[in-house]
Amino acid sequence: MESSTERTHRTYYLWACAFGLLTTGLLTTQALFSDFPERLYFLVTQPLIALFCAVAMGIVSVQRRTVVSLEKMALVVITLTAMSRLPFDLLYLGHVPPGAEGQLLTGLLMCAVMGFLTLGSRAATAFVTSVYLSHTGLMLWNDLANDGRWLNTLATQLALGTLLLLMAALFRFRIGYAQASSDRDTLQSLAVTDALTGLLNRRGGEHSLNALSGSDRGYLLALADVDDFKALNDQFGHPEGDRVLRALADGLRRADFAARWGGEEFLIVLDLPCERARLELRHLTDHTHQRASGLLPRPITLSVGATWVEPGQPWQDALQDADRALYRAKTAGKNRIEFTRLCTSPGRAAHTRSSDETGLELAGPT
Repeated sequence: MESSTERTHRTYYLWACAFGLLTTGLLTTQALFSDFPERLYFLVTQPLIALFCAVAMGIVSVQRRTVVSLEKMALVVITLTAMSRLPFDLLYLGHVPPGAEGQLLTGLLMCAVMGFLTLGSRAATAFVTSVYLSHTGLMLWNDLANDGRWLNTLATQLALGTLLLLMAALFRFRIGYAQASSDRDTLQSLAVTDALTGLLNRRGGEHSLNALSGSDRGYLLALADVDDFKALNDQFGHPEGDRVLRALADGLRRADFAARWGGEEFLIVLDLPCERARLELRHLTDHTHQRASGLLPRPITLSVGATWVEPGQPWQDALQDADRALYRAKTAGKNRIEFTRLCTSPGRAAHTRSSDETGLELAGPT
């Protein structure tokens, strides 16, 4: 599935190609009906750029994804067309026509920006430096060959070099900042994510519970534990045990959030009205059983202890209630859900369930 970043990137590609087609079309039309000396340059280079824009639009539209190779192709096409203008003028016309300096400067800056955006830091520096030195050398050669004001040209080129150095520093800073931000986000994600299952880890679960406790609504909190997991590991090995944990974690992703609380124990939170949350917990557990069914030649079941958490109630106290309910589920035969607090009806408050009441037995995998 295409991400929002990829869609945005693709949209910019399409708009850039569309403006490129419009610009090259206007310049080609102007060259066809004009008699200015450099019209041959436009009649050769502008159709080349238009062809690239049309092909690029087709590729991006059909594949519906960012094509990174197009960026380097665009850099080659722009560099060839922009940087060939000055040699063309000097070899074909013998001089730089009036008004062409601005076009040459624009082409050089376009090459520099695309180089910094497309290439790595060292490659971009080498590319921009070579383009700049070539441009400067040709401009000075033109002035010296035509008795021009080469000192003014030299001063202009030095100012341009200063601008390019500032651009290089800015791009390196921005790239470094973006990389640092990306690394920070990655580290923050790793700090709250369980590496094996991809669920939240205990720290991430605690952060989510703290955020939820600040709301004005209740929620269902449950602890689920894999039955006889040590025996499963001893019989089939730890790699198979890890595979079971990943399958169970995939089944628990339907919850509002779930965390691997430790070992083979999972925290489940359902941010729903009380009765709906109770039914959803049963459906969620059945779904999780189905995800793990058939992984091993023995049943894989869960024992669950659950409690309804009233608004403002500390989640630490609710967690202790759920842990006691989980213990009752284990001692009552496993593969079942035990509640400590639940709603008797949608309009009534939750009540405490006594320890001798029967839990909700689960239909394990067949």
